[in-house]
Amino acid sequence: MLTVGSLFSGAGLCDLGLSWAGLKHQWFCEIDPFCRAVLARHWPSTPIYNDIACLDGVKLPSVDVLVGGFPCQDVSGAGKRAGVKIGTRSGLWYEYARIIKEVQPQYVIIENVRGLLSCGIEIVMQGLAQIGYDAEWEVLPAAALGAPHHRERVFVVAYPVGTRPDRTCRLLHPLKGIVGDHEQFAALYSWLGLRFDRACKTSPLEGYRAPILYRVDDGRATGLDDTVRPFSGREYKIGCVNLSTARAWIPRLKALGNAITPQQSYAIAACILHAEGLPVPPLPR
Repeated sequence: MLTVGSLFSGAGLCDLGLSWAGLKHQWFCEIDPFCRAVLARHWPSTPIYNDIACLDGVKLPSVDVLVGGFPCQDVSGAGKRAGVKIGTRSGLWYEYARIIKEVQPQYVIIENVRGLLSCGIEIVMQGLAQIGYDAEWEVLPAAALGAPHHRERVFVVAYPVGTRPDRTCRLLHPLKGIVGDHEQFAALYSWLGLRFDRACKTSPLEGYRAPILYRVDDGRATGLDDTVRPFSGREYKIGCVNLSTARAWIPRLKALGNAITPQQSYAIAACILHAEGLPVPPLPR
């Protein structure tokens, strides 16, 4: 079983996909108190650190895989495109690189928005090379794995130089088969080729006129718009957010907006398991 350490963990949706693939978390690092509460609820026995800048990778439990999506605000098309620079939110990449150097994992998974490819990917690649890691990447849309929305994400997978001598076979090569084997509804295929002009607010509606948001009846409809029920025990005491009185939607939507679909990270983890010659657990139903 491969072990994993998680940076910029958010509410753990990326980590959920890795768990589906059979990876075992050794620790998390997340600065948002609401997200730390969610992580503590679902991984109650796993340590959670709150600030990557204060993290000492040498003292952390060793892991096989290091995963994280550093902040995207300065590389996203929706932001000011300041780039991956020290002092910006996206400049936390340099802290990520420091932890990689200190932890020396067997694999590194880096996730970010597609805008990284035109605003900072060279900095990430150069940083990995300086640490001694080779890397490859793919753009993986959530729609390719069954989600009713596009949500393209760049996934970079890095590994120490020389550990994959056969350069003709990419580690991420199995992705095509993983995506192809995934059960998808026919109505979702129309998302795969869409490109939106993000400078125009009406372009998504003009490019895709079918419904994109659905309210799902899970048998608990009365709780959807109610105040958050308090967490019990450890979760309730994490951070400074009073979860018994906070409204549900603001922190939840923020956490979801910063996240990916777990199926995306599951597919990346499956590629690593293939490279290691390990079995890949099926996606849960």
